[in-house]
Amino acid sequence: MIDPSEDDLGRDRIGYSETMSPMALYDASHGAWHLGERAHRENFALVTFDSTGVLAIRIDRIEPVSGMVEGRESSRRSVIHGAILTTGHPIHDAYVGKPSPIPPQRNPVGYYDAPEEHAPCQCGCGGQTPTGKDFITGHDQTALHDRVRQLGTVRDFIEWFDRVRGGYWPDINVIFEPVTLVDGTPTGESARLRHRLDCTHLYTDDSGRILNKPRIATREEIVSLRPCKSCIANSAKAATAR
Repeated sequence: MIDPSEDDLGRDRIGYSETMSPMALYDASHGAWHLGERAHRENFALVTFDSTGVLAIRIDRIEPVSGMVEGRESSRRSVIHGAILTTGHPIHDAYVGKPSPIPPQRNPVGYYDAPEEHAPCQCGCGGQTPTGKDFITGHDQTALHDRVRQLGTVRDFIEWFDRVRGGYWPDINVIFEPVTLVDGTPTGESARLRHRLDCTHLYTDDSGRILNKPRIATREEIVSLRPCKSCIANSAKAATAR
């Protein structure tokens, strides 16, 4: 038991007991801590007692006590907010009820590079990258240029890509007439890009009236006008989803 007036979060108890529920343990242990910059890059937190993992948490955010608790504006501690992990999650199963991966130390907060948080780099180098990232930093460019070299020059790659993709992105075949966005008056300028009908470059006024009305691109415009970059991304996503 502790005096709530002396606790940064106003709690009346902290610490650990075997009889505590996971939520009670979370409330007692998710703050308040002196956390370094690295903590904000971590995905999980492990609560330990007597060198054994007793609770695993998925970190959603870290918040300074000074910004969330009245009267603690001078506190330099932080609170971890997240979800309690249960049986079946790889982090829970690897560390809860198991020896702590960090040897005993004076600092109550330690950091560990967990192998469960890594996956193979997609460039094929054999290295490991944090879960959620496809490539080690810079390896995406290496992978791309390796594939370009297999075909020859950058121009060779672009021509091959356009052939495989089916030409000049034929599904990006809408022209939005250039207009003033104040009232939709045509500017008389020529269109510079072609789009998909669902492109965000379709503008409406407050009443929902379309300002730059779309039309189907001519054959000449399909060949001569560049496709909108965001439309290329959307078309590519649609193609890979099929």
